Amino acid sequence: MSFWKKQQKTIYQGSSTTGKDTVRIIPLGGIGNVTKNMFVYEYRVDGKIRDILIVDCGIGFPDPEMYGVDLVIPDVRYLSNKKQYIRGLVFTHGHDDHIGGIPYVYGKLGNVPMWGTTLTAAFANIKLREIKLKARVAPVDFDKILKIGTFTVSFVRMTHSVPDAANLVIQTPIGIFYHGSDFKFDFDPLDGKLSELPKINAVGGRGVLCLLSDCLGSERPGFTPSEQVVGETIEKELKLATGKLLFTTQSSNISRIQRAIELAIRYGRSIAFLGRSIDQNVEESVKLGYMKFPREMIIRDRDLKRLPSTKQFLVVAGSQGQPDSAISRIVNDSHRFVHLDEGDTVVISADPIPGREHDVNTLIDRIYRKGARVSYSDIMEDLHVSGHGSQADMMLLLSATGPRYIFPIGGTYKHLMQYRRLAQDLGYDKREILIPEEGQVLEFHPDSPPRVVDTLELENVMVDGLGVGDVGNVVLRDRQTIATEGIVVVVIPIQRSTGRVTSGPDIISRGFIYMKESGGLIDGAKRVVLQSLELKKGLPAGRQGRMMDWQFVRKQISENLAVFLDRETGRRPLIVPVIVEV
Repeated sequence: MSFWKKQQKTIYQGSSTTGKDTVRIIPLGGIGNVTKNMFVYEYRVDGKIRDILIVDCGIGFPDPEMYGVDLVIPDVRYLSNKKQYIRGLVFTHGHDDHIGGIPYVYGKLGNVPMWGTTLTAAFANIKLREIKLKARVAPVDFDKILKIGTFTVSFVRMTHSVPDAANLVIQTPIGIFYHGSDFKFDFDPLDGKLSELPKINAVGGRGVLCLLSDCLGSERPGFTPSEQVVGETIEKELKLATGKLLFTTQSSNISRIQRAIELAIRYGRSIAFLGRSIDQNVEESVKLGYMKFPREMIIRDRDLKRLPSTKQFLVVAGSQGQPDSAISRIVNDSHRFVHLDEGDTVVISADPIPGREHDVNTLIDRIYRKGARVSYSDIMEDLHVSGHGSQADMMLLLSATGPRYIFPIGGTYKHLMQYRRLAQDLGYDKREILIPEEGQVLEFHPDSPPRVVDTLELENVMVDGLGVGDVGNVVLRDRQTIATEGIVVVVIPIQRSTGRVTSGPDIISRGFIYMKESGGLIDGAKRVVLQSLELKKGLPAGRQGRMMDWQFVRKQISENLAVFLDRETGRRPLIVPVIVEV
């Protein structure tokens, strides 16, 4: 990419810089992974915290081995005892990996003021209302300048797969930080609102100390295609559809949904919205003027039976194959009003995010088994375009800002490394391209290069049903064992007065062996349990027996039985001894 050249510009220096002022950036998420974005900007004087600014607070999705876990959220323990320094939280855009964590962590941050552009604030407030939090994100226009403690924050409009996406210009006493969250340069956006390149150039002219840049598309050459091409593909699908057409994409991709609705109406189809996230986002977008369509063309799902299938266009939540989503319930015949029939068409206008590939592939398989036609990006060109910039988009932002240092964000490690190579091709030295790990504290000083000064021990904070953070590594390990090896429960009745085994023990197995065909193994396991009790040199009777260390006995049984079962079967199920005093 020889036409791009490094154009480092004068670095802005605030008038209050003393040489002892520093700014720290702490990524609590969004580094080395694509989701769970959360960045802490910390201004210090003489080594003491003066002000904290937070950018984004998103959710992540569980790894396959995190059985039963719904979501992963940032670990905010570092912030929970520094509430007095937190001056504000600013959201860059309305995707869940940037706003979805706030309902779960807001209480740990104190009564922190929050801001976002109009649609971003609206989407975040939906999530706050869902759990009945009174806190609200204040909407701001793109020309608004916020004074948040020592930080001055302004907004730069960027094109992305959700309207009102913003990059942030964060001015500090030691220099300007350009927070370039998810973006691309779409030169023909559906809503006609271009990325504000002149504003970016103006910021670059003032001098940027550090550019934090989205790097997810760093492997793709050229510019990311315009959203316009997806509309052309949707129209082709409408021409081919012989039954009802189910259209699923990210529920926050309002511009794409708007375009799909316009095309469906042109082809004489009525529109139904299925799924809570779609319903909420469309309702909010219509209220704020981001979506417009004839109300008479909208039909409730319960009334679809009155229309022939050729007149139905269903906008359905669940593009990532979530098991409880509307599209999954339809495919599994568990939706109250909608069924997938032979000859119907399903259009999946989204790529699987990392960790969701299996769910999406399973969904596609089930659609095919129903005799329906399905289109998705692996087999249909231009059915989805990324909201993230490719190499040319990234180099344009880098060239326009001309930063002293570069900090790629929002990608896996391979994306970070590829971005580093691109920046080096532009003339940046490896030492000017900062790639810390999540939890590493990166300190910027006006008179010396940035360096890692500390590392926070971060944990995956898991959301499981109504529980937040109550599923730890021990619970996960037990779930993994049960899922892969099964569980064995040993019930041992003990005479309270004598401390003797009264009967059994009884052994119950689930997911380990078929007990009716494994009598010999079960008998052997019972002998091991009784031998473990004998190794205690006899259970003491009377009061002393009632006070004995049952925890020690359970541990002995678990260890000995685990060795026996491993030797006999090559498997190590979760063993749960239950001692019952009778």
